[in-house]
Amino acid sequence: MDHIRGAVFSLPAEETGDLVKNFAADKGVTLVELMITIAVLSVIVAIAIPAYNGYIREGHFTTMRATLQGMRTPIEDFRLENGSYGANSNLSGVAAISSRFGWQPTGDTSAYAYTVSVTSTGSYDAWGTFGANIWVRCDTRFTNCCDSTTPGATAVTNACP
Repeated sequence: MDHIRGAVFSLPAEETGDLVKNFAADKGVTLVELMITIAVLSVIVAIAIPAYNGYIREGHFTTMRATLQGMRTPIEDFRLENGSYGANSNLSGVAAISSRFGWQPTGDTSAYAYTVSVTSTGSYDAWGTFGANIWVRCDTRFTNCCDSTTPGATAVTNACP
């Protein structure tokens, strides 16, 4: 094996010339190769975009659930201090919820709309929305929560199934 280590291999002159000619002739890409490349990329994109949209949607659900859970403590503190949640009403928006319950949201809430609906002196529902089709709702003091992907859930203003 040692005698091969330093050896230089070469092709005969007539084969080398053909190799250079063939290489020089293949400078471009054929239409078939281009179409195959586009087809492969199309398949990859067709798989990737729905997956990406699903991740974005789950991110919105997670953000709204976390914000709603953060809202729960000040609302329950309000009830302990005042004996009830106050008069029956829908409190829409961060300002309205904060003015009654003293809730100070963490993070960016500008993309989401939150509502607390005081349904009786001892109960309330809360929900958050992002756009028209992405929402999370918790009924009866967070005993039952659902979102826009829950089977049977029809609208954010309707009770969870």
